[in-house]
Order: sequence, then C-alpha cells, then structure tokens
Amino acid sequence: MLQRKTKTKLILKKFLKKNKNILKELKRKALKAKPYVRDPWMMNSKVTEDTYEEFLKKETEDF
Repeated sequence: MLQRKTKTKLILKKFLKKNKNILKELKRKALKAKPYVRDPWMMNSKVTEDTYEEFLKKETEDF
C-alpha cells in the first residue's frame, strides 16, 4: 500500500486554518455592519409595468 505524503496533509491543515480565521473576521465585521434598509419605492413590484398599463389605458380611452 502506498504511503500518503505528509506535505499535502500540512498544506490542507494550513488551508483549513486560514479559512477558519477568515470566517472569524467576517463574523466580527458582520456584527459591526449596519443593516440594509430598503426605500419604499424598492418594495413595489414591477413599477414600470404598472405605469405602462396606465399609459395604455389612457391611450385606448383617447381613441
């Protein structure tokens, strides 16, 4: 049976350690971050389609 290289194991451990540190930093930054607040006009669904339908109604009434 072939022996596993220890070098790859060390590289993997370093990689996992770096990722763990990155996740810790992101958690700290997330606690400091301000929540994103949406404006009321952003909450309306398909605003352009609604105005386009009103425009079409006016056009048909004018004929």
